[in-house]
Amino acid sequence: MTRLTSPTLSGALACTVGMTIVGASIAFGPLLADYPVLAGQTWRYLLAGLVLLAVMRVRRVPVPRPRPRQLGRLLLLAGTGLAAFNWLLIEGTQQSDPAFFAAVLGATPLVLALAGPLFDGGRVRARTVAGSAVVVAGILVVQGATTAPLGALPYAVGFLLCEAAFTLLAVPLLKEFSPLQVSGAVCLVAVPLLAVLAQVEPGADLVVPTASEAATLAFLAVCTTAIAFLLWYGGVVRLGADRAGLFAGVMPIAGMVVAVVAGTSVWSPVGSAGSLLCGAGIALGLRRPAAPARRPEAAGTSVPETV
Repeated sequence: MTRLTSPTLSGALACTVGMTIVGASIAFGPLLADYPVLAGQTWRYLLAGLVLLAVMRVRRVPVPRPRPRQLGRLLLLAGTGLAAFNWLLIEGTQQSDPAFFAAVLGATPLVLALAGPLFDGGRVRARTVAGSAVVVAGILVVQGATTAPLGALPYAVGFLLCEAAFTLLAVPLLKEFSPLQVSGAVCLVAVPLLAVLAQVEPGADLVVPTASEAATLAFLAVCTTAIAFLLWYGGVVRLGADRAGLFAGVMPIAGMVVAVVAGTSVWSPVGSAGSLLCGAGIALGLRRPAAPARRPEAAGTSVPETV
């Protein structure tokens, strides 16, 4: 028999809730269709960082003061996992259907299953890799088959690497700081990087948001960023990057469910099959091999002889 330990259960719950929030927030995307994207992301991470700083103050958690090497890691994490991720998404979706990038993002669990142990000093778990492959298959089924022009491929590869970097580059930092400290620091470090990219983005750099746009940005900052980052990094601490990556399969399912509830999409047997595949892959990847049974001799008990 295999069993799930308490850290595994709490980590699984944290990752599930975090990815559910992120997936559900996809439905709010159309509300920001007319707002400058990178400028909006700048405001989003600034507000999220301030919220996390307020939480640190309330909980009396010291504001992180990273050493030069740690600051370099934070800059690399913010530059890839946040700033470059958003830029590649914007530029890439002009080259191809967004569904293609969603499908590419589905490979994240497999990348983390293979690369996670390299950053965490562990070994690749065959069971986690197998579960990740099943999750990837489920995500592809949910998203549907998609094709894209060759010009979109470099954007897609960079997009996938930046998504993986958001978790992998945080692993060394999470050994020295808490998830709250890492989440707050990376949000604030990303602000100037995104502000510079916003200057390059065509169109207006700063637009006063409408009421609905302001509410959407506030939701993305507080829920999709501050809360989701805390939950995700907390799950990474408990599960490791490789096993936490399994829960990327929750994100497209949550997005699909919200779209069905909102009436912008219709539930289908194919979507149901993909969701079941994701769930099966997560369950497979989280299972640990059963501990070998102790021999009676090792336990100090005698074994009656048979005649």
